[in-house]
Amino acid sequence: MRKPFTYLLIIGLFALATSFINSAHQQQNTAFSLKIDTLATNLIVPWQITFLPDKSMLFTERPGQIRLYRNGKLLDKPIFNVNDIKAESKTGLLGMVIHPDFIRNHFIYLAHNYAEHNGLWLKVIRYEYKNDTLIHPKILIQGIPAARNHTGCRLVFGPDKKLYITTGDADQPALAQDLKAYNGKILRINYDGSIPTDNPFVKNDTAHKEIWSYGHRNPQGLTFQPGTNHLYETEHGPTGGDEVNVIEKGANYGWPIIHHQNIKAGMKAPLFEYTPSIGPSEALFYTGKAFPALEGNLLVACLRGESILSISLNKQNDQEIFLKKQFGRIRSLVVGPDGFIYLSTSNFDLPESKGERPYDMILRLRPSTDKTTTMAQQITSNIKNTLVTNTPQNLFKQLCASCHGDKLQGTEVVKSLIGGKFTYGSDKKSIVKTITNGVVAKGMPAWNGAISKKEIEGLADYIITATK
Repeated sequence: MRKPFTYLLIIGLFALATSFINSAHQQQNTAFSLKIDTLATNLIVPWQITFLPDKSMLFTERPGQIRLYRNGKLLDKPIFNVNDIKAESKTGLLGMVIHPDFIRNHFIYLAHNYAEHNGLWLKVIRYEYKNDTLIHPKILIQGIPAARNHTGCRLVFGPDKKLYITTGDADQPALAQDLKAYNGKILRINYDGSIPTDNPFVKNDTAHKEIWSYGHRNPQGLTFQPGTNHLYETEHGPTGGDEVNVIEKGANYGWPIIHHQNIKAGMKAPLFEYTPSIGPSEALFYTGKAFPALEGNLLVACLRGESILSISLNKQNDQEIFLKKQFGRIRSLVVGPDGFIYLSTSNFDLPESKGERPYDMILRLRPSTDKTTTMAQQITSNIKNTLVTNTPQNLFKQLCASCHGDKLQGTEVVKSLIGGKFTYGSDKKSIVKTITNGVVAKGMPAWNGAISKKEIEGLADYIITATK
C-alpha cells in the first residue's frame, strides 16, 4: 500500500460544474438516478440518524430532542428530551449509536454538551431503550472541555464492539497534541465505559488511557471499512484543509503542527485533503444493494460543500459528488435496512447558514428510472504535498482567513479589521495577546502552544500592516 500522503487531493467545489474530465467515463461511473423522498420537515439540526432492529428510525435534534419515525410517520412529540443540555452555536445533542447487541441489551449511547462550573463540557451517556423512551442513564465519560465550535462528536461501534468517540479541539488547537487532554482525539472505550487493555496509551501515566489517536481538529465522520476493518475519519480543516484519514492505533495526525499539504516526520498526512473546504461530516461505506454503482464506496456528507462526496477506493480513488446544492448543508448520512440512503440537512445552523424557513429535513434516496434526475459530477485533480512553511502570510491564510477574510475585510461572521477596528485592542501587544489566548467564548481559537511565540508576533505584524 502506498503511503497516505501520495493520495493527497485538492478540489475546487465551486468550479465543479465545469470540471468534467472525461464525459464518457463520468457516465459510466454514475449509472444510477435518484428518487428523493422527504420524510420529515421543520426540524432543527438533526445531527444523527440511527435505525432500530424493527426498522424504526431515531434521530437527534441539536436542541436536545430524540425523535422517532415509524411506519412511515414521524411521531409528533419527541420520545425523549435531554434536560441538562447546553445548546448554542455548534453545541447541543450530537452523536447517537446503538449497541451491536441492542436486541439483547437495548443499550443506546448519546453524546451532548452541558454547562457546569462556568464552563462548557461534553459527555457520553449510556441509556436503556424501553417502551420508546430512554431510562437508566449511566455516564461513561464526562468533563471533556468544549466550546461553541469544534466539539466533534461522532459515536461508532467497531467490529471489536468497542465504542469510538471523536472529540474536537474546542478552539484550543494545542490540546490536540496534549495526551493529558481529551480534545482533538479519537477515544476508545468498552461498552460500559471501562478502558480496553489494548489501548495504545493504557500504560502511559501522563496520557488519558481512552485515547486511540490524536492530533485532530474537528472530526465529525468515523466509519469502518467492511472486509478490511480499517477505520476512516473525516475532519474539518482551517480555511480549507479538510481531511479524510485512515486511522491507526496511537498515531498522531498532526493538528495544529501540520495541516493542508504539510508533512512532518512522526505525523500522519491525510489520505485526501480538500481546499476550498467541503465541510465533511458523517461518513460511511455503502454496503446496500439498492445502488450497485456505489457498492463499497466511501460516502461523505458535506456541509459547506452542500453535497454528498463518493470516493471509490477500489477504482484509483475516483471521486464524484451528487446532490450538489440541491438541499443545502448535509450533516448525517446512513444506509437504512432497505439499502436506501438517508440523510439530514443542517441548514438551520448559524452562523454558516441564515436559519431561514423551511427548517431542516430528513430525506431518503432510492433508485429511480427517471433519466432526468441530476447525475453525479466527476472530480479529479493532483497535487504534491509540501514541507511546513509557516510564514506570517501563510499562517494568516491557513488559520485566520476563513473568519476574517483573505484581506481582513471581514465576513458574515466577523466584522472588518481594516482601519484598525479591533474590539480587543489594535496595538501589537493587544493583538499578540488576542492571538495567544483567543476569544474562545466568541469562537476564536487560542493559538498559544499551537504556533510559536515568534510566529504569533510575526502574524501580529502581518495583521497590523494589512489593516493600515
